[in-house]
Amino acid sequence: MKFTSISQSNIDELCIAFESCLTKHDITFKYVDMMEENGIISFIFCDDPENARSVDMESERFIGLDTDYIAKEILEPILPKLKEFAQYKIID
Repeated sequence: MKFTSISQSNIDELCIAFESCLTKHDITFKYVDMMEENGIISFIFCDDPENARSVDMESERFIGLDTDYIAKEILEPILPKLKEFAQYKIID
């Protein structure tokens, strides 16, 4: 799907593309979300809400691009860190 505007439905589709990209690389998180505020899209991910992380990006850069392409371009360079974070477990 093409990211055609900064709307909730496009942000939801982009979040699905990000989750799919992570899954293809055997990375999963218990919680993922994506939100937009003032032109910045934040992809939020965590297994423990107190240790949530996010990847932030300027939304206007993505208008006209395919959501799968966006996910690949943003996430692939940081896959090793994401995989490490996904394996991180809190010890009580």
